[in-house]
This record gives sequence, C-alpha cells and structure tokens, in this order.
Amino acid sequence: MCAKIKVIVNDLKKTKGDKVKFQNVLVGSGKSTEEIKKAKLKGHGIIANDKDGKLVQTIDGHRYGKKEVEAVVTKLLAKG
Repeated sequence: MCAKIKVIVNDLKKTKGDKVKFQNVLVGSGKSTEEIKKAKLKGHGIIANDKDGKLVQTIDGHRYGKKEVEAVVTKLLAKG
C-alpha cells in the first residue's frame, strides 16, 4: 500500500475503526492474490466487503484519494 493511502486508512481507523474492519494487505501476502483475482482488479487497489464477506465495491490501482476512500467507508456503513 502506498504511503498516501496508508495514511488515509490509518486516519479512518481512528474514527471509524469501531464500525469498519480495515486491513492493509501487501500484494502477495496471505490470500491477497486470490482476493484480487476474485474482485477482478488489475493488480491492486481497494476491495471492500460487507460483514458477510460479500463484495461491495472495488477501486483499482492508486487513482483515488481521501474522498474516494471515505466514500467506500460510507457505503460500507450504509450496508450495516
């Protein structure tokens, strides 16, 4: 995860971490390769799953910032 996104996610963990589980996963570690393939990402990005593991949204690559990450979190919170 690039430094820019890591900072955004870490800040959101402080304010939303009690309602949303955030994971910073390096590509190639754990089951990340399978998850990326299943989410149909080109190589890396955001994979947002609801509490039941159902895919809610993906964002490919690094072409997003705080506004887009916050929108994904808002969408997850709306799912309950």
